[in-house]
Amino acid sequence: MKKFSILILLCCFTFSFTTIATSQIYFEDDFDNVNESQEKWVALYGTWEFKDKEYHQKLNDANCMSVVADDYWDEEWNEYTYEVRGNKISGAEGFLIMFRCQGTMEPRGRNLKDHPPRMQEQQRLEYWWNLGGWTNTTSKVESWGGVASPNTNHTINTNEWYNIKIVNTPTGYTLYLNDEKVGNTINDSTRNGVGRIGVATWHTIARYDDVLVYGPKGALPVDPNGKIATSWGLIKAGR
Repeated sequence: MKKFSILILLCCFTFSFTTIATSQIYFEDDFDNVNESQEKWVALYGTWEFKDKEYHQKLNDANCMSVVADDYWDEEWNEYTYEVRGNKISGAEGFLIMFRCQGTMEPRGRNLKDHPPRMQEQQRLEYWWNLGGWTNTTSKVESWGGVASPNTNHTINTNEWYNIKIVNTPTGYTLYLNDEKVGNTINDSTRNGVGRIGVATWHTIARYDDVLVYGPKGALPVDPNGKIATSWGLIKAGR
């Protein structure tokens, strides 16, 4: 019986080690720790606030953007899945989900703050998934320097949480909204798929939560309830 117990213990240890070894989390923020979150994000324009364990953008204006800081992003990452939850509080449009971003972003008439130092040295490349754009009538990926996606009829309701996912590879990107694939994969090998992520709004007040970026090996396996078992635990209850 003693040998059998030891064997079970070794098997459990081996499974746990394999799980850790094959997880590939690049970046994560659940906004539970304000001090940590302040180091991870660089707000370029807008009124950004870490509030109620979420990331709020409170200015009803155009081109409000925040990107991941240099210390939390590797410029060689070109194959990653980006997940984030968004909730529109008020305003005319929905969400802008930034990815494959390099260089200084287009100001569009706004006085942008200093970008992360590495971005300041790069040639501009900008993508965002505009969800509920054009006064909440349509959605599409807009790109300046790359390949945009076709329009879709997705709109964004107020005070409703949305699960947003972008699978980015060196040769293209695929979009998911509330776990449903949106259209076909967009073939796009611009700069081999590199570029960091961010969140933004356009004439909308919104909040974001549970940001997770992981590589092709995936995040940690799902728990029995079907939620991703990341190092920050289960998605917050009641949302």
